[in-house]
Amino acid sequence: MLVLVAGLALVGFGVAGLRYAPAIVTAQHRQGMAPLEGDEIDETDRIRATKWVGAVFVIGGLALLGYGIGVV
Repeated sequence: MLVLVAGLALVGFGVAGLRYAPAIVTAQHRQGMAPLEGDEIDETDRIRATKWVGAVFVIGGLALLGYGIGVV
């Protein structure tokens, strides 16, 4: 049961990361939370990285859901 809840949470956070990546990056800039300031890393790279992290969360969450229901 705990694995199912963890899987659902990861999927939820991952989908939110995929959907709201531009807003997340904008909020990070506004609050001064962008740790790697430099000219070689632009905003599109940051958005792309945020979306990839969201995709990894979704895949991990789906794997946990599959394990929790006995498919994997």
